[in-house]
Amino acid sequence: MDKIAIITDSCGDVPQEYREKYDIYVLPIAIQCGEQEYKDGINISAEDVYEKQKTEVLKTASPAGKDILDTFEMIYQNGYTSAIAILLSAGLSGTSNQVRLFADGFDNLEIAVFDSQNGSIGYGGIAIQLAKYRDQGMSFDELKKKAESLIQNTYAFFSIDTLEFLQKGGRIGKATAFVGTALKIKPILSFDKDKGEIDVPTKVRGSKKVPDKLIELIDNLIEQHPDQSFNLYVADGAMPEQREALEKKLIEKYPGCQECIEAKIGAALSCYLGPGLLGAGIQFLDN
Repeated sequence: MDKIAIITDSCGDVPQEYREKYDIYVLPIAIQCGEQEYKDGINISAEDVYEKQKTEVLKTASPAGKDILDTFEMIYQNGYTSAIAILLSAGLSGTSNQVRLFADGFDNLEIAVFDSQNGSIGYGGIAIQLAKYRDQGMSFDELKKKAESLIQNTYAFFSIDTLEFLQKGGRIGKATAFVGTALKIKPILSFDKDKGEIDVPTKVRGSKKVPDKLIELIDNLIEQHPDQSFNLYVADGAMPEQREALEKKLIEKYPGCQECIEAKIGAALSCYLGPGLLGAGIQFLDN
């Protein structure tokens, strides 16, 4: 019988309790600051990044080859026969290509690698849901089909205080049109379903309107998926009170959601997003 591991990378922002509950393996994204290199979630935190951003430009890189191979070997030694890796959008990172390259050369496991076309808990939530399906007894082939469906049916939206760090890091995508606009205009960012690049589905005037706009975007999607069950997500970068308030509103509005997962933006994504992030997402499930 297959024993199937679920792998993601640290930009998926899977909360620690879910990593432990579902035995999800997380590859650390590399963070470069001057001559120093760190590993996301291991020896650098989002708070460390916010402090360093005051004087430094931080950049990220795909997980080190050794970390990828060590993770594969650990999974194999733990008795798994196959693995599914759901990773940061290829529109933002070379991580999925890097992991696929090493997976092709690792003979002890059958490994399926997926580009999530999403960011943060937008694909961390896919890893969690795949782990749930696995624990319900789904086969490797069934999980691969579920991964493809979840990628197409998971959406994340977020607002940030400044586009400065996205611009410096070269990850700005279609949000470039908003660089230099009045501070009162807040673009709501997402990921397009074609290339997985950062998209701008809408904007608001003023930070106070962000939570209601996020809820409106979720509401519009629910209307397009009538009678379909779903999970909800909320995320923040140094805005825990706003995240908690947003979660409360979402749960009150959608008491029928399967689960609402809270996430904190980790160090790697913070290099490009900075503090002041508030996000929400939804994942539709096959009934």
